[in-house]
Amino acid sequence: MGGLGRRCHQLETRRAGGAAEQPPFKDGSCVQCHDPHASENPRLLVERGNKLCFLCHPDKARKVQFGHAPFEGEKGCLSCHRPHAAKNDHLLVEKGAGLCFTCHQKTKEAQKTKHQHPPFAQEECTVCHDPHGSNSVHLFKDREDKICYSCHADLEMAFAKSTVHKPVKDGGCDSCPNPHGSDNDKLLKIEGSKLCGQCHGELMKKVPDNTVHPPFAKGLCLNCHDPHASNLEGMVKEAQGTLCLKCHASLGKTLSASKSRHKPVVDGQCTKCHSPHQTKLPKLLLAQSPDMCMVCHKTLQERMNKENVHPPAAGDCLICHKPHASAEERLLVQPILAVCSQCHDVKADSFKTAHINIDAAVMNCRSCHDPHSSTDPKFFKSHIHPPFAGRSCDECHIVKKR
Repeated sequence: MGGLGRRCHQLETRRAGGAAEQPPFKDGSCVQCHDPHASENPRLLVERGNKLCFLCHPDKARKVQFGHAPFEGEKGCLSCHRPHAAKNDHLLVEKGAGLCFTCHQKTKEAQKTKHQHPPFAQEECTVCHDPHGSNSVHLFKDREDKICYSCHADLEMAFAKSTVHKPVKDGGCDSCPNPHGSDNDKLLKIEGSKLCGQCHGELMKKVPDNTVHPPFAKGLCLNCHDPHASNLEGMVKEAQGTLCLKCHASLGKTLSASKSRHKPVVDGQCTKCHSPHQTKLPKLLLAQSPDMCMVCHKTLQERMNKENVHPPAAGDCLICHKPHASAEERLLVQPILAVCSQCHDVKADSFKTAHINIDAAVMNCRSCHDPHSSTDPKFFKSHIHPPFAGRSCDECHIVKKR
């Protein structure tokens, strides 16, 4: 039949100078596609439209969730392929991305960007996209992250951590970078914190009179956070104790030279007390003292709710204690006598009489008194030696008046 076809049909015209030929055409098997007598289809085709192509390419007949518009349109396969021969591989009517750009003009604009994704720059659209149809959005050949890992194999294991950024976890690699090209480094759609603000807009909203963490105010999100995955809560790049001390180096020196250290500081849990972003309170505190302190010191809170409360303890814990570390025991701001002397005149006659003239310098006020709360009006501890409770100190002590 091939010889018969040549009598009427100028094959060179159909070949159009193309080196790539459709196998039936090359073999002269015209009747594989055309009925030699009559047909209900144009050009005497044995099947209409794509159904003809599916006779040899049954895999392209699969049902997909997202179909390529030209492929599913009236011209079908012939939107992109020539039926007999072509100058381009796969019988394409135009070479490479030039064919795609006939429809995707907006995507072509990415060629003008400063940074381009290598497959896009090399016009290899089918590295990522299936030109016939796909069960993934944007005609991706697979789940997007799987496609990305085909080139970025090292990242698949790097992202296998306990906390994964939601776009990464959902396989939405194009949530942050533009997959074709961008004027920003790393193909990012927007620079800096504006990109984070697309999802975290409420967190990043400016609030008048708020205390704002300087890196957060400057939009330096990546100073603290890993944008992809982390084994640490909050997706921080390093443990808080290490991360925070990079800026707060003086606190690190204080900690190393201190006698007592606050447990959250030792454990590197800075955000138990401070907001890493912004807050209404000074020093980025999450709550005011003593409410902040009672979040951890629940037993003390229960006692204070039932007993007489020492006025400083009811007001501000920082009157007596340092929040991070101290050269004194129990995080005291000064030696205990100096702390108590802020309110109690240890030189007054009434004080001397109450303490049977013992020199205040040798006292440890906590030996007898509870600094926070007590059922006793003088804040004596709950368990008291009977003679002491009866104020009969001279039964045991001989004290010389000074």
